[in-house]
Amino acid sequence: MSNEEDMSMTDEQWDSRIEKVQTWIKNHRPLIKENEDVADSVDIIKMNIKRGVKRPHMRKKYWSSILLEGRSLHDYDWPIKKGKESNLPQHVQTSLKELGTLVAAAYTDFWNGNELIQQISVVSDRNKELGGSPFDDAETFAKGRVLAARQRFTKYFNNGRWDGNLNLEEGFNIAPPPNDENDSGDSDDS
Repeated sequence: MSNEEDMSMTDEQWDSRIEKVQTWIKNHRPLIKENEDVADSVDIIKMNIKRGVKRPHMRKKYWSSILLEGRSLHDYDWPIKKGKESNLPQHVQTSLKELGTLVAAAYTDFWNGNELIQQISVVSDRNKELGGSPFDDAETFAKGRVLAARQRFTKYFNNGRWDGNLNLEEGFNIAPPPNDENDSGDSDDS
């Protein structure tokens, strides 16, 4: 047996990644038509998508090629950012992104409209470099709150407590934490 790296990707993993790319291509047709460099990059990306559809055992290789070519498109709102690609379903990623935007706006307004918050809010002590220091401005304050909210809701989704849908009118419908069978809630001080 060979020690070659597994280059396969499930259909679900492939489709969730490719969906963002195909949506970007669809939404940027005018740009692709008018900019030859962008068109060349998109041709290469489309070729790698076709290859990935035909050869599931090589999808990681084709995905890497798509990412590499996509770097040249970062000035055009390319949807794939640096770092490990999320394994969350696309609807959850979209909800988390929208949640981040809403939380950033709310906390920016909260900071800007409240001198007391500006004076007492400090970076978490978990941050070994900046812990305990005041936030520089509304943007850095809001950025920390966005990260916390996204992490919390990702955990809720992964634990089956949230369906991943963002609905401000109906609420988020977060299920309560599961009861631990070993924790009856009674304390034994004897």
